[in-house]
Amino acid sequence: MSPLTDLIKKITPLYNQYKETNTTLSGLCSLLLMWEIGDLIKEFVEKNDIAPHNLYRQIYGKSEGKDNIVQKSYITREFQGRCFRIRNIFPTKDTAINLLPNLKDFTSFREAMPFFDNSVYKLNNSKFNELLLLLNSSKKSSDIIKELEVWKKSINNISNSRSQKLDNLENEKKTFIDFYNFVYKLNKDYQYSEAVAALGVSDNEILILISKNLTALAQEGISIYEMPEVNIQTETSSRFYSTITKLLKPKDEKERRRFRRLIPPERIIRLSVLVNSFTSEYLFNKIK
Repeated sequence: MSPLTDLIKKITPLYNQYKETNTTLSGLCSLLLMWEIGDLIKEFVEKNDIAPHNLYRQIYGKSEGKDNIVQKSYITREFQGRCFRIRNIFPTKDTAINLLPNLKDFTSFREAMPFFDNSVYKLNNSKFNELLLLLNSSKKSSDIIKELEVWKKSINNISNSRSQKLDNLENEKKTFIDFYNFVYKLNKDYQYSEAVAALGVSDNEILILISKNLTALAQEGISIYEMPEVNIQTETSSRFYSTITKLLKPKDEKERRRFRRLIPPERIIRLSVLVNSFTSEYLFNKIK
């Protein structure tokens, strides 16, 4: 049995339990089930050095929205991502139990997740305690969510003020789009060896590095790998390599958040998959 098959076998009964009982489970019980799934994913990711989004695709199997591709499970990528996110929020199950002992409805927590792991919505200790009291209260879930929306709106009105211009990232946006279109065209119109030559990056280690770091660019909290200086002959690829190197510097976290407002994370992930396909003829033809 392959490690991936073994992982799916471990996750499936937990997922089935969640789907069959989530309408009757308390919010905390749903949260703990998802934590267990996230823990399995986290262990697999760390042991096998695989990008989480790549693993989500492998677990689900079928490309959502596409036909004629074998589906390995019914565990959607969105659900897996949420479980992994929950596992990263709470180091242990006891942490979740201690913070949210009376969580009645999981939907309330789902809407509150940005306050737990998104630096844009970071709360001071007093406000965070207020959040916990709200989530543990006996209020209806719909009322809790309305209050959370007011909180988010008040923060967004500050963090997304007009002084925070996105114009400064227009060059980075254009470079990304140019490279995306370039790589897409190479995969669509060229044979593998011709496409690799035209890309200007023949070192698989560099291609894998770019692919992994694109995943990190799409979502904070994923490991970032150092981008070494390399000599890339193709201008479009060279400009893109320089741009992603700049965006991935730790001090540029705000820039990355702004960049994701210009380029959606799912498009960044799509480019990660395209770049990775250049590492082998099999993957290249599979994407094609």
